[in-house]
Amino acid sequence: MGTPSASAPPPSLGFNVGITGHRAERIVDEAAVRDRLAEVLRTIQTKLDHIVTGHLFQAGRHPLRLVSALAEGADRMAAQAALDLGERLEVILPFTQAEYEKDFETPGSLEEFRRLLTDAGSVIVLDGDKHERPRAYEAGGMTLLDNCDLLIAVWDGQHSRGRGGTREIMGQAARRGMPIVVIPPDGSSATVYGSIRSEPMRLRDVPHHPLAILPDVVAALVGTYGDASEAAEWRKLSEMPPNPIIHEAYPLLLKLARVRPWFQKKGGWTPPPGPDPTALTEAFAWWDTAAIRAAQTFRSAVIVNFGLAAFAVVLAASGLLAGEFKWLFVVAEIVCILLLMLNATRATKMQWHERWLESRQVAELLRVCTMLRSVGVGRGIADPGDGGSNGWYAGAIARSCATQSVDLSDPVAAGAPLLEEVRGQANWNAATSHRMHLASHRIEKFGEVLFAIVLLSSIGWLGLYFFDEHLAHALKYPLTAITAGLPAVATASYGIRIILDFEGVAGRAKNISVGLNALLAHWEAGPKTAAALQEFARRAADIMLSDVAAWRLLAEGRRLTIPG
Repeated sequence: MGTPSASAPPPSLGFNVGITGHRAERIVDEAAVRDRLAEVLRTIQTKLDHIVTGHLFQAGRHPLRLVSALAEGADRMAAQAALDLGERLEVILPFTQAEYEKDFETPGSLEEFRRLLTDAGSVIVLDGDKHERPRAYEAGGMTLLDNCDLLIAVWDGQHSRGRGGTREIMGQAARRGMPIVVIPPDGSSATVYGSIRSEPMRLRDVPHHPLAILPDVVAALVGTYGDASEAAEWRKLSEMPPNPIIHEAYPLLLKLARVRPWFQKKGGWTPPPGPDPTALTEAFAWWDTAAIRAAQTFRSAVIVNFGLAAFAVVLAASGLLAGEFKWLFVVAEIVCILLLMLNATRATKMQWHERWLESRQVAELLRVCTMLRSVGVGRGIADPGDGGSNGWYAGAIARSCATQSVDLSDPVAAGAPLLEEVRGQANWNAATSHRMHLASHRIEKFGEVLFAIVLLSSIGWLGLYFFDEHLAHALKYPLTAITAGLPAVATASYGIRIILDFEGVAGRAKNISVGLNALLAHWEAGPKTAAALQEFARRAADIMLSDVAAWRLLAEGRRLTIPG
């Protein structure tokens, strides 16, 4: 069991460039194309170094990563250019290595392929069918786009000669809003297709700019925190919340509602497994811990506030029975009110509510990023501008991690860990739905019992009044204490139930569980291919993130205030 750091893990700067282009026979001037590729990569290098120098990424930068399928021609030329510049090569193979090597007819080509593959930092192997090679090349191109921020294309301006061709991959990149640097086969120029803020569109509609705009395009892709005030607010929210005294009020309520064991080993921050955890898993562990801690503290603060408010009323009502010691009850009531105000003020100052919302959103973005990367999808969920600072941070953390080596030639074996994760999420949400519904039901029944006691006491006193007015008169103060104090406690239980939204949590958790289980059933009934596995991961991510968006919209209106 470890102790989380005081601040969130800072992101380092990572950037992936994909390459698509013609085979060697369509390259007019190989030397010129190589020089132009090196120029483009150096331009990106220089901009990335400048961004790091500006201290936006406190943890430095990783090598620029060139993602290539290592086909003959442009793919290998760009790969070698990246390696010559000291950067990292990451490879997408549309088939198993043995099958893919059948594409390379000469011993020299095969030797070059194997050498570059050996130099690769990671390899994603797809399950391409040797009888449907164009479709396999298309799948490889789509996976390449799933793992890069910007695309370089060596293109002659002509239409594709088949599925998965250069023009088709460029069209897909344009529809994703991904900038493209286009180099003609003679290497005479380099043109940026796209702009500083590229939008999804058809390739023929994408604006063209000279290479001079590329540094600004890279800066926009990397993104920023925002202005100085937003950066300061972000840094405050990215500090690990402490454990205040009131932290255990929420677990105590769940124990009293009999939906949580009384004796349970306390959890704590668990660092990611393995000797060398990635920045992504480490960041997820930190933010998940922060979200759990902030949520428990906020919920506990709500319970304490309503509890103190109800207790103050009970003390005021009980003071009627105290006689000459009434002043003690008044003092205790004043103390309760002061503690209530102090608790509300501290909760606002410490931003428990905001920390909970922000931390949970970041944690879920990082969770789905981890899920997607396990099946060869390294981009597409958390991008700059998507979710403000949260989206920027999650995107930056994802970019800082190298592409994960994945063998999808056997999708069933490759997808087993992902399916286990999704199944675990479905089961956890089903159990959470049941617990929250049960807690809501029991808290509601508790309030109903208190009101029933008040009703029976009032009816009993009224009956007694007609039979023994003197005794009824003697019991009027106890009756007042009961009829004033118990409704206050019942109302507090209602307020706790509404602000903490037990039924809403139960409903959303149930929807997630149903959605994920339906997705699992669809996978079991459908074709077991790499493409289907990647689509499964995307749909699971959509289900989980759509719930986060809905939850946040509702939770933002349930802030901690002084009851009244």
